[in-house]
Amino acid sequence: MKYTYITKNHEETFRLAKGLAPYLKEATNLLVDGALAAGKTVFAKGLGEGLGVKATVKSPSYTLLCIYEGRLPFYHFDAYHLNNVEDFYGLGFDEYLKGGVALIEWASVIKDGFPGGYIHVEIAEGEAEDERKIMFSATDDFHRDILEEWQRHEDSCL
Repeated sequence: MKYTYITKNHEETFRLAKGLAPYLKEATNLLVDGALAAGKTVFAKGLGEGLGVKATVKSPSYTLLCIYEGRLPFYHFDAYHLNNVEDFYGLGFDEYLKGGVALIEWASVIKDGFPGGYIHVEIAEGEAEDERKIMFSATDDFHRDILEEWQRHEDSCL
């Protein structure tokens, strides 16, 4: 099952992610793909606020990982500078996938061989300048249940 949303600007992308956050559970993984400036970090910021993160969520481009405290620990990864999933394992990042919410930007680099299930979030440009097409799909029952629960209550997100 794939869920698709059209957001008209960064604020709507932020609110969409914030609306998903209350349904996330420990060991939720979100693999996020999209072109440069597609809104991946805007999505991460909305998710962070929805998880109750008080710190400013920023892009982990050169640090590779930012860790935030909220309702659940929030692990924000950037896989852009990795070559493959073996680099992810080599840095010990797989250890963070069990105890909180992990969001991995530029996930296409590590998707093949990723350890376990996830929600795949694809962000593409829409027809208008700031419009985005955001598609959600899940690879296992745990993550599919999260998306389905969100969908039952999502009407007020945007």
